[in-house]
Amino acid sequence: MSNGNQSMLLDQAPAYVADVSYEYEGVLMPKFTPARCVEAVRNFTVRDDDIFLITYPKSGTTWVQQIALLALHNGDESQFKHNIMKIVPFLEAVESMNLESASSSRMQTEIADEKPSPRILKTHVVPKWLPDSIRDSTRGKVIYVARNPKDMMVSYFHFCRISCNLPKYESWDVFYEEFLADRVPYGSWCENVLYWWKKREEPNVLFLKYEDMKKDLKGSIGQISEFMGMSFSEETIDAMVAGSTFDAMKKNKTSNPDQVSKRKKGGGTSFMRKGAVGDWRNFFSNEQSERFDKIYKEKLVGSGLKFTFEQE
Repeated sequence: MSNGNQSMLLDQAPAYVADVSYEYEGVLMPKFTPARCVEAVRNFTVRDDDIFLITYPKSGTTWVQQIALLALHNGDESQFKHNIMKIVPFLEAVESMNLESASSSRMQTEIADEKPSPRILKTHVVPKWLPDSIRDSTRGKVIYVARNPKDMMVSYFHFCRISCNLPKYESWDVFYEEFLADRVPYGSWCENVLYWWKKREEPNVLFLKYEDMKKDLKGSIGQISEFMGMSFSEETIDAMVAGSTFDAMKKNKTSNPDQVSKRKKGGGTSFMRKGAVGDWRNFFSNEQSERFDKIYKEKLVGSGLKFTFEQE
């Protein structure tokens, strides 16, 4: 998209979206992730032992953070001195995680630069904004988590409703239409997921599905640990499983982002809402579900990428 069309997405989105969002290179972005931070991600110096946790929003980012940090600390959660949101730099964000101070806050890429190796880093950015060395597989490793898009959409809608940094969509129906038009923050789900799905066979990429992690958490922790070059006893793996369940993380001050996240005043909903498979049925109408299935079948055709939409 040319510079002359910088407001095209915002012109078509609900008016309130512009209060907390801007358009950058054809992608709608939250203002707490300003363009200077996006460019800093693009030019970020990757180290050989970096672990990048990459997801589309609301696809299991916090969950895989917990597991990766447990692996890094040999399963000992007592070594977490801060909330995991503070431990793992969110590369495209400002330090304050607040749109009000986005123009003056330090960039989290700067914080990441100061961290000792090995580093665990997270991002939601579209692939074209990632450092060349991550995209061409010459440095670092990527753990990518994808979630079935219907549950992800429902989770994203609710997160937008409680976050100070995201548009508060007036209804599920409005969010649904904006998502299908790729006018929600972070842009196209398909572009993000399909890029990494196509790289799943590369040795520096571990592609996981949220629903598979729900079905076999122990097996997924084993995959992540092995990918990170770690080997643990059965006892340690079991402890990691116990510390990585949804209920355990929600009760834990170091793993529940509610302790540090910026939420709307008076919002009673937790950052960690349900974590369930199949909750989309409580929000999608039959017409919306059928229309969604048709659109995404066309977008994913030939890719071989399939998701589980019901709890098994």
